[in-house]
Amino acid sequence: MTYLGYTEEEFKIAGEDAYNYQGVGNPHNLAKIQPGEKVLDLGSGLGVDSFLACHYAGPSGKVIGLDISSKEVQHATKRAESRGLNMKFVNADMESIPLPDEMLDVVISNGAFCLAPNKEKAFSEIFRVLRPGGRMAICTSAVTADLDAGVNWPVCMRMFVHQNKLEPMCRQIGFNEVKVDDSNSLMSFDLPEEQAEAQKAQSP
Repeated sequence: MTYLGYTEEEFKIAGEDAYNYQGVGNPHNLAKIQPGEKVLDLGSGLGVDSFLACHYAGPSGKVIGLDISSKEVQHATKRAESRGLNMKFVNADMESIPLPDEMLDVVISNGAFCLAPNKEKAFSEIFRVLRPGGRMAICTSAVTADLDAGVNWPVCMRMFVHQNKLEPMCRQIGFNEVKVDDSNSLMSFDLPEEQAEAQKAQSP
């Protein structure tokens, strides 16, 4: 968490749950959640970012964590209850969010969005549930070059969106002031040429 830009204070808020961290970045740097806001954490996993969101939203706010894994929802729910946090975790798909239109002030996501099969549908759902003037902060893995069709890429990488497609996709849906921030891409890497050639040779 420290490596990805979380503060010492955020690490203390997460407490022992910090060891359950599953993200690829820090959505709180840009989300700037305020007291009283209604927040949705998409792909909330074991709940670490949801717990931080709950801290920032305060007792007058509302935080909902959504994840496609029922086991992780159960785990996060138990942890929230043991910590005395007033929040809710639901088992659902981010491409079909079970919430009313224009309900939320902020949507965050950390690490799960890259595996949504239909990115446009997921972004459209975010747009639907955000109130006018609401905002989102999504940390996701992306590719910066087209993947060689002859390479047997892992399934997860084949699902990554091309970075250059993010802004136009979001603007077409209706988002304003879209910014793709890769200034803190500490997990970026280039596949070594010899490894790429080896994977290509293994392809059927």
